[in-house]
Amino acid sequence: AGTISTRWRVTNTTQNPCRSLGYPGMDFHTSSGWLNVQVHRGGFPNIDQPPTRVVLRPGQSLYFVSYWSDVPTNAGPCKQFDRVKVTLPDNSVSGELAAPGCLNPPSVYVGPVTVAPS
Repeated sequence: AGTISTRWRVTNTTQNPCRSLGYPGMDFHTSSGWLNVQVHRGGFPNIDQPPTRVVLRPGQSLYFVSYWSDVPTNAGPCKQFDRVKVTLPDNSVSGELAAPGCLNPPSVYVGPVTVAPS
């Protein structure tokens, strides 16, 4: 129990270059539906930097780091989730993946997308 840190990798699977700038959005699915989590930007030393433009050729990847707490606090209990949804900056389409866990919804922090793993 404590703070969960995850490094995410997203690969350009198209035949065209793509670009991104900013912070991804995240949400978590529970037995009662999506939590509609408010994601905080920065907040930890390795993700507390301004965003920079990322340009990816086909097959290249971008990265970002997320943090959240799985400990109950006075803000509320830990919520069990079974899926994670990630929405990249300037994108209206989200990617979803099965990922079980528990989180305290107010505790989600993300760093900006980068071309190198943190």
